[in-house]
Amino acid sequence: MRKANHWSLLLLLFTSTALLAAEHRSDHLRFGVLPLQSPTKLAGMFLPLSDYLGRQLGRPLQFVTSSNFTSFMEKVADRQYDIIYLNPMLYGRSRQYGYRVIAKVASEPFTGILVVRKKGRINQLSGTSLPPDTRIGFPDPGAFAATVMVWKYLESIGIDVERQLQVQYFGSQDSAILALFNGLVDITGTWRPSLRSMPEVVRRDLRIIAETPPQPQMPIAVRDDLPAEDIERLRRALVELAESSQGEVIIQQLGFKRGFEPANDDEYLEVNQ
Repeated sequence: MRKANHWSLLLLLFTSTALLAAEHRSDHLRFGVLPLQSPTKLAGMFLPLSDYLGRQLGRPLQFVTSSNFTSFMEKVADRQYDIIYLNPMLYGRSRQYGYRVIAKVASEPFTGILVVRKKGRINQLSGTSLPPDTRIGFPDPGAFAATVMVWKYLESIGIDVERQLQVQYFGSQDSAILALFNGLVDITGTWRPSLRSMPEVVRRDLRIIAETPPQPQMPIAVRDDLPAEDIERLRRALVELAESSQGEVIIQQLGFKRGFEPANDDEYLEVNQ
């Protein structure tokens, strides 16, 4: 009898602990950030914003990312994130899983850039001027500005990327830029915020050789089952971020120029079409 009571007590304790843990987890919102940079660099950028948004909501916000774009989108498909920051193309995919945009980066135009070394062998981009063994680096196939937009731009000026260039992927924006700096590739596709975040010794050696036409800026979206009052608090907190000195510091840590502005679904419906 004592043994049975002992196991009953353990079972009750385990069940109570599990329920408390579940309640504790449900109080958190998960802020999923596309792995544009290394996890350490992303944490330095987005943890201050997560803390700020959590205080505005009155509930904790947990910054999370993933190892690559594919695994990030698998978690989006499973609705594991309550809030997401991702690129315009992947936002289009996230809509089918119940996410809706509430704000977007209010900054410079969202473009991809092509970067070369100042003393490298690439001086101009055309279908006839590139050496046959030219190597190009990209962060990830799903990187919209750095890969998709840059690829389309190259095709538009007469460069057959698959046939004329040796394509390599490096997993993140930083890795692709450093691959160029270290001579592993001749050209890199990236975007301005990543180039701007590199150390001065790296930036000093590189130059932008071309830029793509702009697309809608990076969006922040929320899962459709969040309470309407929480969604409105988040939207307002993001849009009003630049109105305080604390918010200005957070914007600087993000590497943005102005913060966020309202966004609507319509401007993203034709992205990449």
